[in-house]
Amino acid sequence: MQELETRLANEAPLADVVEIWLDSIKDLRLAEIFFEKEPVRKPFLFVNKAPCEGGDFLGTVEDQVELLIEALKRGAEYIDVALGTKNSALKKLVIAKEKTRGKIIISYHNFKETPSLSHLKSLVKRALKKNADIVKIATFVGNRNDNLTLLSLTGWARENDFEIIVVGMGEEGKLSRIICPLFGSYMYYAPLSVGSETAAGQIPLEKLRQIWEQIEETRHCV
Repeated sequence: MQELETRLANEAPLADVVEIWLDSIKDLRLAEIFFEKEPVRKPFLFVNKAPCEGGDFLGTVEDQVELLIEALKRGAEYIDVALGTKNSALKKLVIAKEKTRGKIIISYHNFKETPSLSHLKSLVKRALKKNADIVKIATFVGNRNDNLTLLSLTGWARENDFEIIVVGMGEEGKLSRIICPLFGSYMYYAPLSVGSETAAGQIPLEKLRQIWEQIEETRHCV
């Protein structure tokens, strides 16, 4: 908790949304997080992932979701839950959300490949049927064509008025991290400084914004 308090004080003012992985906090005290949240005045996104999802939570699915429900009740703006979460647990989460102003992000991660566009569309539709407010698709990008698949998915969602977050993982995924937010990806993930990257392909926030500025300038060149 002490590390979290320090990072919130130093990093939250620079972020648009603060993402907190509950499963990574050993001495978790949720009430204290919201006490620290008050002066920050930024939206909070809570994640609580099991090892199969790349996280550290070792309890039951019910306990995993219960922490997210508590976060919603305390005022979380966003919570992220895996598409593969047991339906009964997910339904409890959806019911709890209806009494709050929070939004549910239902996410799909594939750390091995980027599936076909048709398969990704079917995953988005599944998430929407499970009452997702926002769908997150994060896949490993092995080549440039995978970036085109993710860009096409972003455009399709925008055309159909779906809120979607699209993330290309891995070094080859840098292109999608740059382009997809420009084409409607609801949210982007960027480390706040060089050296604080937590995964391959992440682009520090300042550099990402510089690239976007250059793209915007190029658009206006005659």
